[in-house]
Amino acid sequence: MSDVEVEGLGPWAERAFLDGTLGDAVSAASGVVLDSFVICSPKAAAAAVAAAKAGGHDVVATPDGSVSTAGATVFAAHGGGVVTPERIAAAERASFNAQEREFAWPGGPFRVADAWVFRVEHWSDLLWANLKALGPWLWAELATPGRLTWAALRVGSFRPELLAAPLARVHSSAFVHPRATVEFSVLGPGARVGAGAVVRGCVLGEGAVVEELALVEGCVLGPGARVQRQAMAKYSVIERGAAHAGVVQLGVIGAEAEVRQGAVLFDQSLGDPVRVRRRGVLEPAPRGMIGVCVGPRTLLGQGVRVAAGRCLPPDLTILPDSGGIVANVDVPAGASVVRVAGGHLEPLS
Repeated sequence: MSDVEVEGLGPWAERAFLDGTLGDAVSAASGVVLDSFVICSPKAAAAAVAAAKAGGHDVVATPDGSVSTAGATVFAAHGGGVVTPERIAAAERASFNAQEREFAWPGGPFRVADAWVFRVEHWSDLLWANLKALGPWLWAELATPGRLTWAALRVGSFRPELLAAPLARVHSSAFVHPRATVEFSVLGPGARVGAGAVVRGCVLGEGAVVEELALVEGCVLGPGARVQRQAMAKYSVIERGAAHAGVVQLGVIGAEAEVRQGAVLFDQSLGDPVRVRRRGVLEPAPRGMIGVCVGPRTLLGQGVRVAAGRCLPPDLTILPDSGGIVANVDVPAGASVVRVAGGHLEPLS
């Protein structure tokens, strides 16, 4: 997979996925063969292997339900031998239970699955793969029977909103300020959360930082990623070494990119559903809304606003329009309400 790329982001195997990369996710799915760009959960791999064993023959298995990518499959061999394209083509078709369930989401009900198979070719695929896998992965990591019992005893309740904080897993070398809130999240080695920050339902990779007063919910932060003071990030992927100081929802910030303070990455348009460009063709975004992809190493300047569904190319520096900065403070006679135009103040008619 070293020679393929995720559109808008770069090398496929290096892209951020949960607590590792897409390359890690493939290697974890032992005992199966996947097509290019495809990853699957350990439960999907186990289900495919079980289907091959039960049927006594090779299978190309597909999860049921609507969460997985349409047409994405898992090949599981029965017995030994070399796996060839011809052998895969001759395998029996099978399906397995994806173990789907539904929960509330700002845009309506959102479905997740334990046994999923995703195809990741585009930055929006990477976003949705992380978001759909995040909840089940955190639940499997944090909500074991023993941990749930311990958390319930600690807070004296089984109410989910009270159990969330004790269920966080913080590496011994990570730091959480006493006045920070960390709930139902996994913090890797050397991760840091500053005073007044809120981290809910997130994965923070090695050395990732959430600075003071920042809000981070439902996000995956790669190693060394940073959400800066008072920034907001929701339901987004912030890759290795990226720094975010603005506002992002349903977005992807590529490796070593920078989003400066006051920048806004929109996730909705006024009236019409958001569309995303994929291989040069505009397509409707899932659920009619999606944020912005900031390409690797691109710097988005202070106060820049980007319309939903856009993908900023890598290695750019994008600065705000200087005409929107007040340079001349002379106020026209008699004016009480003015606007900025070309660096000047002019009456608002």
